[in-house]
Formats: sequence, C-alpha cells, structure tokens
Amino acid sequence: MTYHPMPSEVLSDGDQLQESHYLELDPVPRSTGQARRFVCSHAPELPEETEDTLLLLTSELVTNAVLHARTVIAVGILVGRRSLVVGVHDLDLATTLQEPYADRESGWGLKLVAALAQCWATTKHPEGGKTVWFRLRYEDSHVVADGAAARAEAGGS
Repeated sequence: MTYHPMPSEVLSDGDQLQESHYLELDPVPRSTGQARRFVCSHAPELPEETEDTLLLLTSELVTNAVLHARTVIAVGILVGRRSLVVGVHDLDLATTLQEPYADRESGWGLKLVAALAQCWATTKHPEGGKTVWFRLRYEDSHVVADGAAARAEAGGS
C-alpha cells in the first residue's frame, strides 16, 4: 500500500513537528485496539481527558475504515510541541458522511470527531485512497471542554 504521510502543516499554527510514526494494519476488528496502543505509545504525556479523547477518536476512525473501507489501513501520528495529529489512511475513495439515525447508536463517529477534535478533515489522494485525520492540542485541556460545548450547541448530550 502506498501511504501518504500527513504534512506537518496539519499541526497547530506555528507548531513544530517533533516526530512522526506510522503503522500498517489489516482491516479486522482487532486493529482498533492495536491502533489505540500505537498512538498511545507515541503520544507525549497528556492530561487524562485529552488522552481519553485521543483514544476515542482514534477508535472511531479505525473502526470506520475497518467497517466501510475494508482495505489495508495505515495509522499515522504526528507529534508537535503543542499539538498532535492522528490520521487513518485506507484505499477506499468514498467520503460520504451519512447522517446518523436518532434511534441508532451507530453512525455518530465523525460527528463525535468533529465535536471533540480541534479540527479534522478528509484528504483524497489521486493515486488512490484517502486519509481522515484529526488534530488535538495538548498544551492545555481545552480540547474536551470545547468539544462538550460544541455537542451542547448541536443539541447533543
């Protein structure tokens, strides 16, 4: 698989890349746990709520790739001085965001990513596939507070 590394520009404005790591995974359910352990092992020491957010959002992106793309997956983490970015690359070009049904538990993953991450995006690659990534700041713990406020504004709980 040709993996497209995320550019360091996706870190917070003015942040400097300290390190980057990538892991290739099979499209199977156990990959979600492997991805969580991988990003946790390469992330700096984080406030507990930021680490929880990191693990939750990583799980959401990898689970989406396993369930929908069903191709080999690459997980990447970029670590800066003040922020980190996690990206999940797969070979499926579909980027359709499906609206979740109010009476279902599934389908809320990317809305959760949007609510809790500082920002997120999907990048399509001309050679094939896409990368879905999110950014968290960790110089303070406002990530979770901002996400909670966004959920409240959107009518979530």
